[in-house]
Amino acid sequence: MRVIGIRDLKQSLSETLRAVGRGEHVRVTRRGRPVADIVPAGAAAADDRLRRLVAEGRLVPPVRGKPRHAPKLVKAARQASTLVLAEREAER
Repeated sequence: MRVIGIRDLKQSLSETLRAVGRGEHVRVTRRGRPVADIVPAGAAAADDRLRRLVAEGRLVPPVRGKPRHAPKLVKAARQASTLVLAEREAER
């Protein structure tokens, strides 16, 4: 969690909000004392629920993070509808 004073926050508000949008948590201080936390929208409630599920043993946290990019699409030899129809015929 990054810690930033109010004066620095005023000077770098846009940059700080971009960082928060990327998932970073920022603690705002006034004269060294914490006054606020800036977190991504909806993160606080979701984080609390996830922590509770992990504590109950109902959820296992991921070993790896989310991939940065979507997988690349591959050109199929046939159209999807043709593959689905062939699979349907094979089941009969």
